[in-house]
Amino acid sequence: MTEVTQPLATVDKDNKATVTVLFYDAPAGLSMNNTVLKGLNVSAAGRVILPDEFREGKSIIAVLDGECTVLNTLGERVYSQQKLVGS
Repeated sequence: MTEVTQPLATVDKDNKATVTVLFYDAPAGLSMNNTVLKGLNVSAAGRVILPDEFREGKSIIAVLDGECTVLNTLGERVYSQQKLVGS
């Protein structure tokens, strides 16, 4: 079986990472949210450690390396089309 390797986080000179996190509010949020977190610790394995306070009440979908701009997400286009039809 092929071993899957996870990309390592990019870190600054202080070994801290900046990531963009995609998430839903738990337990059943309907719209995807995103936020940029800076100055995060990175484990010896290269994984970013998200603070427990941030994780609480969220369903984490993805952790992206660096500061990303989310242009659109699943459901946004459907929601905006429904608003146009209902107008």
